[in-house]
Order: sequence, then C-alpha cells, then structure tokens
Amino acid sequence: MSVLLLTSAGHSPGVTGLAVALTVTWPEPVLLVDANSEPDQSVLAGFLQGADPAGRGLGALLQAHRERRSLAACVEAVSLPLADPAHDFLPGFSHPGMVALFSPVWPELASALEGSGRTVLVDAGRITPDGLPSALVNVSSGICVVTGSRLVDLAALRLYLPQVVAAAGEERVGLVVVGPGRPYGSGEISSRFGLPVWAKIAWQPAEAAVFAAGEREPRRLGSSAYLEDVRALGARLAERSAGRRSLIGVPR
Repeated sequence: MSVLLLTSAGHSPGVTGLAVALTVTWPEPVLLVDANSEPDQSVLAGFLQGADPAGRGLGALLQAHRERRSLAACVEAVSLPLADPAHDFLPGFSHPGMVALFSPVWPELASALEGSGRTVLVDAGRITPDGLPSALVNVSSGICVVTGSRLVDLAALRLYLPQVVAAAGEERVGLVVVGPGRPYGSGEISSRFGLPVWAKIAWQPAEAAVFAAGEREPRRLGSSAYLEDVRALGARLAERSAGRRSLIGVPR
C-alpha cells in the first residue's frame, strides 16, 4: 500500500495533530508512525491521554533489528490502537539518544511499511538540517509539507523546502497551508514556492487541540471546518496514492 509523509519546516502549525486527525478519519485500515527526530511522545501524552506504550514503538523495532528479526513481522505487534483496531499507532523514540542509533534501521522499516498492506501515515516532525530519512522518502507516495501563512512560517519554509524537493522530486511534494490568509493566501504561497497546495486547513485551534493534545471536544467537532478540511486532504491523498499504485503496477 502507500506511505505518506507529513512534515514541517519550522514554527510547526500542528503536524502531529493533523496526522492524528487524518488517521482517525481515514476510511480504511491505516497505521500512524511517529518518526519525529525530536522526540516528544505527544500522541501518547495527548490524544491517548497518557497511555503506556509498554515497550512498544521504534525502540522495540531497534531491538528486533539488533536481534536480526524481521521488522515486517514485528510492526503490528509493537503498535497499539489509536482509535479502533483498524487505526493503529506506532510510538516513536522513547529517548533522544535513540535517534542516531536508529539510522541503520530505516531502510528495513521503510520496506516493511511499504509492504504492510495498508496505508501508512508518517509524522516525520520538522525537517532537520540533514533532511528527512531518505529511506522513508524513497518509498513515499507523497510528502505533505505543512506550513502556516505568516512570514515567519514562510521564511522557515524557504530554508528547508529545497531539501525535500531535491530528495523526492516536485511531483511528490505538496503544501498544506494551515490558517490561510493569516495573512498570506494559499495561492500566493503556491506561486512563491512553485508547488501545489494540496489542502487548506481552517484555523480552528480548539478543534485541532483535540487531536494534538487530547483536549476536550468542542461542540459539533464532527461537522467543523477543521475536520471537513482534514477529510478533504485525506481524500486527496488517497486518490493520489491510488494513482501512483496504478502507474507502478501495484494492485489496489
């Protein structure tokens, strides 16, 4: 199936919350992977309300790799339900020191995710000076670079976006603008950076905080502009993934 990456260039406008919202509204089986290279365990502490990973996550896969066990056979066992058994979550690094140790594991994990039989959404966190893990980029059907519309957001985007485009190619990279018109519009941003805007996400902090921090649901969350935009992005990504699988001859 398809691997889709979500990342940001700085002044993060809610990449993790958006990734969680996409996952829980995805219409088919899906796995969310926390691949943030600046570990914060925000999904465990936020949306999952302090859930104990009980040894599951990327740390368990690092140990499996050291023991020469197949990661493809381990991913499901070291994940936990996010919303229901069809919407799972693979926790990220439990310690900052694990990030460097994981470097040799990315290629096998990327292969395992690509062959998992379901859509995989990867929260890659912020783009680092070294870029995104190349193995994940290589197997991805699309990379969503999430940005706000303020000048400080766009200045950071200008610094880091060229790395992603150089690694993945323009055809696999799209912008997701959170809070368009605050003050720059999505059309202006698209024109400035020469990339399409795959989605515009309404600026609704209370609704976003439900998925980013596990805050109490506001009234009519299900019909909010925020979730309508999240579902529209999900449909766009699903359509894109299906088209890419057709091009490379992979069964849908």
